[in-house]
Amino acid sequence: MAKKIVIMDDEPTIADLYTEALAEEGYETFRVTQSLRFFDALKEHQPNLVLLDLMMPFLDGRDELKLMELAGREGQIPVIVVTAYPNVAREEQDLRSAGVVQIVQKPADLDKLIELVEQTIGSP
Repeated sequence: MAKKIVIMDDEPTIADLYTEALAEEGYETFRVTQSLRFFDALKEHQPNLVLLDLMMPFLDGRDELKLMELAGREGQIPVIVVTAYPNVAREEQDLRSAGVVQIVQKPADLDKLIELVEQTIGSP
């Protein structure tokens, strides 16, 4: 059974790009573009990994991490943050303490992103 990845990005084009690239590698991917649907996707798909954008309307990535913590999923599901947020380095320690294992600046190099996914959860 392929490893599952939930991809949360409010930009459909970016979410599609990551979804297709990781699916081609053999991962089972689930794309979420509405932050209010993220937590439902976690419950439904029980992923091995989450790719999470920080800057989103309604609930941002930090809010999503807090919801994971409140549900007792913090640390259970590794999270790779993929963001264009310019001050992410200032928040790195807080993000890592919330379960983030890697932080990638957008635009993400797909080959490097795939490599980080493999390092984090292994091959599909």
